[in-house]
Amino acid sequence: YQRRVRAANVDEALRGYMTKYDCSSADLNPIGGISKGDLKKFLQWAAEPPISLTSLNSVISAVPTAELEPISEKYVQTDEEDMGMTYEELGVFGKLRKIEMCGPVSMFENLLHEWNHLKPDEIASIQRYGYNCFLPQTKTIFVFLQLK
Repeated sequence: YQRRVRAANVDEALRGYMTKYDCSSADLNPIGGISKGDLKKFLQWAAEPPISLTSLNSVISAVPTAELEPISEKYVQTDEEDMGMTYEELGVFGKLRKIEMCGPVSMFENLLHEWNHLKPDEIASIQRYGYNCFLPQTKTIFVFLQLK
């Protein structure tokens, strides 16, 4: 009897960034409820004294990649390029959507304050892209709940 373990975080799940019959078909996902930012902070904590798991430093510094395309000296496939958003942006979106329960308008209002280094039209563009990516995932969940 075999069990498959998934190594995808909540940001990837919210975004729908997964491969069919690979990370989406696991039996157990120990980091499935943790954002990439929180996971990185935890690994940094565990790499420092008194725990000192210094082998985690290579994990912390690694560029997140699904490794679906061959890596060469000139090219490395990255999760953030594939998703069109950074993990930091995804973490903010996830907190605003799932914890603060923001819809499109209240999310935009929150992002205006949080991302004050960006112009409103840049925030709107990022938000529009991100929110449209999350919408199919939400519909999938609702369809699943209705079928039960």
